[in-house]
Amino acid sequence: MVILKKIISVLANISYVLIAIYGVLVIPKVFGITPVVVLSGSMEPTYSVGDLLYYKKVDRELEVGDVITYRLDDALVTHRIVDIQGSEYITQGDANEARDLNPVLQDSIVGIPVFSLPMIGYYIYFVNNNLYLVGIVVVILLSEFLLSNIKTFDIDKNEKRKEYEDEEK
Repeated sequence: MVILKKIISVLANISYVLIAIYGVLVIPKVFGITPVVVLSGSMEPTYSVGDLLYYKKVDRELEVGDVITYRLDDALVTHRIVDIQGSEYITQGDANEARDLNPVLQDSIVGIPVFSLPMIGYYIYFVNNNLYLVGIVVVILLSEFLLSNIKTFDIDKNEKRKEYEDEEK
């Protein structure tokens, strides 16, 4: 039982750390800065696969050379503006040989990158796509809570027994 308690305690501590890391990574969302995971190498070396990229709404006039994050069908794409033709932006990934086929309209732009955290996106992507892990973490934390309280219940029980024995004397 002691070994089981130690194992669950270690797993619970790891779970607490992973939850804290996840929380810290999504805190910028409170300030209007949204995280996304870079899934392709089209913007390398600026942004690599697995980076966690944070973007915010556009608060200025966009220019050639700016990097934008925009909606393309159901996906988000982050590419650099290489030309502006009226109200349309022509984009291209830094690692791509050719410009993107479709121009980007202002309505499709969701923001401009603010900063990125290398490799952290792998963690976020893994957690978001393996939600059964949340269940495992809940079981670990619940087990740790219950097992840590067993000792408390035993102490309370022993103290009451001692009080009862003292009263009988």
